[in-house]
Amino acid sequence: MSLAAQEASALSAARSTGARYGEPRVTVPQTALSDDLVANPLGHGSSIHVNPPREGMSPAYGELYGGEGVWDVHIYWKPNNLDEKEYARKLHAAIRREFPELHVKRFWEVPIGPHPTPMFEVNMFNAAQLGAIFNYLVENRGPLSVLIHPNTGRTTGDHTTRATWLGPKIELDTDPLRKVDADNGVPPE
Repeated sequence: MSLAAQEASALSAARSTGARYGEPRVTVPQTALSDDLVANPLGHGSSIHVNPPREGMSPAYGELYGGEGVWDVHIYWKPNNLDEKEYARKLHAAIRREFPELHVKRFWEVPIGPHPTPMFEVNMFNAAQLGAIFNYLVENRGPLSVLIHPNTGRTTGDHTTRATWLGPKIELDTDPLRKVDADNGVPPE
């Protein structure tokens, strides 16, 4: 059985058991995909699929997921670790210098809201900025944990199920997030 047939069979089985995930967004006509593999032109030793051609690039390169078109990163440091605090201050300053177009918010000395440890926040407004800060933080986050999330207007899910982490995940206090959602008439997720 081909890989495509296996995937179709698994999807059919998942649907029959009640799993509902919707469909991934696709902005081009859904033509048949080949299972053919070719040698990786970059020479990394792995094979890659032959993908169908398309006109231009995916709109995902230019737009951000989420209702407000803004993504946040929260960069956390441990309050009792002076080395982490010093590194976080240096990173805060470096991001302000390296990315003046981003909104770099206050360096918090204490936990605030749902954040159980001190942190600072950075806002991105397009996919290029999100990609750039993600790449920068992979290289430069040091010992710090980083939460990356969209702002869809569903605050609890934005900070949990739609979020991703660089470094160790920190459990957030979701009570304040659920209150924001309830105050805005957003049903629980």
